[in-house]
Amino acid sequence: MEAITASRPERHLSVFGASLRVLKAAAGWLIAVAALFAGAGELYLIRAAGLGIGPEVHGALPLEQLAGQDAQPLLHLAIAWVPAGFVAGLALASLTRLGTVARTVSLAALAAVVLLLTGALSDAIAVNDPLSPHIVPQLSRDGTWVAVTLFAAGSFLAGVVMPAAGGGSKRWHRGGPPTGAR
Repeated sequence: MEAITASRPERHLSVFGASLRVLKAAAGWLIAVAALFAGAGELYLIRAAGLGIGPEVHGALPLEQLAGQDAQPLLHLAIAWVPAGFVAGLALASLTRLGTVARTVSLAALAAVVLLLTGALSDAIAVNDPLSPHIVPQLSRDGTWVAVTLFAAGSFLAGVVMPAAGGGSKRWHRGGPPTGAR
């Protein structure tokens, strides 16, 4: 009987630990989505800045399409999307167990889905149409794919610059760093 009751607290701690991991992962993904919106917002904020270095990337600002000002210099995209990806990468590195490659690929997929859908939504609103006819044309927008690539590069850099953020401390035993590492 004692063996049965002794295992219950361990099960409770196991369920609590799993719940905590799920909440941390959800927070990481929420921060990643927020970083995407922050990157888009930053791009709109710096659109008139005098940093016109690099080729013009068309389709970078979907809401400016009707005004004919949707193209932005490559440097503007880099200034907006690389730091956004870096923040998203750091969030997932510290709040999930994903490795650098898995984080980069999953954040690139998230960026592609969010940016393609928001671009289609922007186009649909601009011409007062339903959403569905505007989804496929998004696949040919250079600005979207450059943004996804730069966002993914930022998230990859987070894994390179901060490799221990995603679990470097797991290599240590409970007493601290291994002998010789102090």
